[in-house]
Amino acid sequence: MVYLVEIKLPDEIDNNFMRKIPSHRAFINVLINKGKIQSYTINENRTKGWIIFNTENENEVKKLIEQLPIYEFIGYKIHGIMVHDSEIFRFPKMHMN
Repeated sequence: MVYLVEIKLPDEIDNNFMRKIPSHRAFINVLINKGKIQSYTINENRTKGWIIFNTENENEVKKLIEQLPIYEFIGYKIHGIMVHDSEIFRFPKMHMN
């Protein structure tokens, strides 16, 4: 199943939050490498984020979110997705030499 998680980041980012960023990014990279996360996006003013999860069910998504190093600072909402398509899911483009 595919789920979109909408994340609300803190209004004010303090040093406690900033210290969590390196371990958070490392954990996100692990989940991407394992195929649990398809995409990870944060808006330019760092107030919201969107993560596309590929998991067995919504409970697995919740468990993964609860493991995020920044979990104590965020709010989130999980949306089930019926269709998620992107250029990265397509065959590579042919280029004639």
